[in-house]
Amino acid sequence: MRETTGSLSASPSRINKDSPQWAPAFATILWPYTRGWGTRGVMVSSVSVRVQVRSENHLATQHVAEGAIERFHEPYRAAVRSLTRTSPAVADLALTFPGLLFALASDYGTQGARDRCLGSVRAGQTLKQAAATLDFPLWLRRLPAEAFTAPFADLPDSGDFARRIVNHVPAESWKAAGWLDRVLLVRELADDDMALWMAWRSKAVPRFRDINRLVLLCAWAWFSRQPDTFGASLIRQPFDASLGLRKALDEAETWKKRAELAMALGEGVRDTWYEAGNARGYDFVPLKKLEDFLAEARQMDNCLDQFASQVQQRNTRVFSIRKRGKPVANLEIAPHEEDPGMPRIEQLRGPGNRRAAPGVWQAVFAWLSQQPARPLTASRTQSAAARAIARKLWQPYLDSLEGRNGQRHVREYLHAASLFVPEG
Repeated sequence: MRETTGSLSASPSRINKDSPQWAPAFATILWPYTRGWGTRGVMVSSVSVRVQVRSENHLATQHVAEGAIERFHEPYRAAVRSLTRTSPAVADLALTFPGLLFALASDYGTQGARDRCLGSVRAGQTLKQAAATLDFPLWLRRLPAEAFTAPFADLPDSGDFARRIVNHVPAESWKAAGWLDRVLLVRELADDDMALWMAWRSKAVPRFRDINRLVLLCAWAWFSRQPDTFGASLIRQPFDASLGLRKALDEAETWKKRAELAMALGEGVRDTWYEAGNARGYDFVPLKKLEDFLAEARQMDNCLDQFASQVQQRNTRVFSIRKRGKPVANLEIAPHEEDPGMPRIEQLRGPGNRRAAPGVWQAVFAWLSQQPARPLTASRTQSAAARAIARKLWQPYLDSLEGRNGQRHVREYLHAASLFVPEG
């Protein structure tokens, strides 16, 4: 018995202090035998061993948590650090669920909900149970601390969304913040399906944070599903989940230019300078209204549907040149630099912006020679008509975002993009 006690009494000196998980279990099991003299003649017991190990365990947890805290966005580190010092279980969140720790540090939810969540964590409940007390989505556990840079607003938490979103989380932590910002913003501007598409398609473009382009993208996608709206009539190609991000952005930009053309035209071009006519078997038809420009662009495969700046300045006019009713070329004329009463050919192009045939050129010169001399003056865009069209275009989308942060982003975009603001 003496041999056993002697060998065991020396065991505290051999405890591996760097292995806090093993030491408390060892000390507890040997409680009846570990009371004795230490190596320096100091009386030790399992109680002192357990206190020392627990203290070292807490210090080790604090050390690990401090390293993890440095990964959080700098303005929130102090609040995160303060929470981690309240208990080892809370400090563990820096490694096991940084999103939940950030939510607690950034005042997500009510004070009562946060207190219940902290109580759940300290009581050793599962992360799922702790997150549920705060109504915090469990799928955010997949994201690193670097992903969280601003307080959360409305977070998607449906079962289908949670199952699908985890498949698109970036593998690299440095991509996470931009990715999460895009996903949450697109959800504010559209819906869960659009947010999931953005999560999928933008995972490889971490630095894409242009809010204005995202607003435009979501507006175009929203109108793609609203066929009875004026905005839908301006769409060249509607949104489809199979589209890549670059293609979708290009189509949204085309939609924007068509919208700008609609506002620039207002009620249409009143003074076309010259009336419709005929020369050498070709018909010359002035383009006056939005429908004229859109139809011509579609048939001729050119950019007449994006002619807003030229129309807004009102210093050029565009004619469709047709042969037996079918467009074969487009003519843009402007006042001559030396004589404002004489026309100058600005552009003459065939289908797909190819060169016009020689016969078309001869017909153009013949037709222009028939026109009377007159001042070719620019005319201003009709502001009242432009505002009415802006309201007609944007108001349905704004109404769909009533009560959501997305509406504020759309209004800011309309100002930043120098578009006519729908109100007033």
